[in-house]
Amino acid sequence: MLTERQLLIFDLIVRHYIEFEEPLGSKTLLKESSLPLSSATIRNEMMRIEELGFLEKMHSSSGRIPSIQGYRYYVDQLLGKESEEVADEVKQMIKHGFQNPYREVQQVVEKSAEMLSFLTNYTALAIGPETKDSRLTGFRLVALNEGHVMAILVTDKGHVENQIFSVSPGFSATEIEKIVNIFNQELVGRTLQEVFVKLQTDIPLIIRKYVDAKVDFTAIFNDIVAKLEHDRFHVGGSMNLLNHLDSTMDKNKVKAILSMLNGSPDIHALFSNPNEGVGVKIGTELNNELLHNFSLITATYDTAGNGKGLIALLGPTNMPYQKMISIMKFMRYELSDSLNDLNK
Repeated sequence: MLTERQLLIFDLIVRHYIEFEEPLGSKTLLKESSLPLSSATIRNEMMRIEELGFLEKMHSSSGRIPSIQGYRYYVDQLLGKESEEVADEVKQMIKHGFQNPYREVQQVVEKSAEMLSFLTNYTALAIGPETKDSRLTGFRLVALNEGHVMAILVTDKGHVENQIFSVSPGFSATEIEKIVNIFNQELVGRTLQEVFVKLQTDIPLIIRKYVDAKVDFTAIFNDIVAKLEHDRFHVGGSMNLLNHLDSTMDKNKVKAILSMLNGSPDIHALFSNPNEGVGVKIGTELNNELLHNFSLITATYDTAGNGKGLIALLGPTNMPYQKMISIMKFMRYELSDSLNDLNK
C-alpha cells in the first residue's frame, strides 16, 4: 500500500511521535534524518500518506502525527520486521520478582501486574487461570465462635478461598465433621461446575439425612466461586493511566475510567476474545469510548494443563510498541514457569 519511500517517511514520523509526542513537519524530518530528498518531496509524500489515512494533523498548520489506522499499520507491517531484546536489568528484575516463595496463584498473578506496571509506567492487568475447569482438592470447615463457621475451599490450580457464614446455636463439632466427610467423599476431585450441580441436587439430601443443622451450602459455594472469579483479576498502577489522559477530558470521564479499572464489567469486556500469544488493540478497536486514546497489549500464558491466563498493558496509543511487546513476551514465559512451579 505504501511505497518504499513512503514507508521510510512514515516509520520516521511514528518513531518521532512515540519518543517526543510532538507532530513532525517535513523540514524537521529532513533536518533530523539523512534522507536524500528535498523538503518539498517529503511534504508531498506526507500528504499522500495522510490521504491514505495513516497520518493526521492536530490542527491545520501542524506537522503530522500517526492516526489510529496508522498505528495499526505500523504494528502489523513494520514491527514484524524487527525485534528488540529486553534489557538485562529488566530480565533480572522480572526473574527476581517471581522467585519469592509464593503459596497461592493469586499472589503470583498479582505480582505480575505490579511488576509490569512498575517496569512500564503504564497500567497493567493480570487475569489468573480460568476457574471453570478447576477441581476441588480440599474443603474444610472451621468453627470460629458460637454461631459462625468458616468454609475453606482449595482448588487444583492453587486457589484458596474462604467464606464465613452463620449457623444455628449448638452447631456441633460432630456436625462439622460429618459435613466435611460428606464433601470429601462426594465433591473433592470434581470440577467446580460439577460441585455446583451436586450442591443443588444430591448434597442437600445427604446433609439432611446425616446432619440436623440447616445450612445453605449452595449459596455459600456461589459466594466462594464469585470471589474466585473476582480474585482472578488484578490491576497494577491504575493511577498511571492519569498521566496519559487528555487534559481537556472532564472529571466525570476520569472517574469513569478509574471506576472501570476497579473491576466494572466494561474492563472485563476488553478481554472477551483475547488473541493467542500476543495481541494489540488500538484506540477505537477497544470498542470503549473512554479508551479511544489508548492501546491494549495482551499476552496469554499457559500453566501446563491447568488453564490459561492473560496479562495486559493499557497505555497511550503512542507507546513504544516493540519495547512493550518484548517485555510482555518475556513476562508471560516467566509467569508460566512460576505458576507451573507452584503447581508441582
